[in-house]
Amino acid sequence: CVRAEPVIYKKLEASSDDVALLRAYVGDRPTWRNPQHPWRVDSKFKLKGVPTLIRWENDSVKGRLEDYEAHLGHKIDALVAGK
Repeated sequence: CVRAEPVIYKKLEASSDDVALLRAYVGDRPTWRNPQHPWRVDSKFKLKGVPTLIRWENDSVKGRLEDYEAHLGHKIDALVAGK
C-alpha cells in the first residue's frame, strides 16, 4: 500500500530491536481478490485486506491492524507497544 508502507517502516525503524517485520506477498490484484486465497483462508492469518499488521507473542495473536487503519502512526505505535 502506497499510503501505509512509508508510515509502517518509519514506525518500525524507530521501535526497539525486538520487533521483526514479516512481509508476505499476496500476488497481483486478481489473485488477492480470490476468496479462497491462501492468506484469506489460513486459520492463523485470516487476512481480509492488505496491508494487515499482526502482533504475535508466544505463537498467539496479541493485536492486529487491518488495512483501513494500518497507515495510522498512533495505532502502529500502540500495536508495537502491546497496548
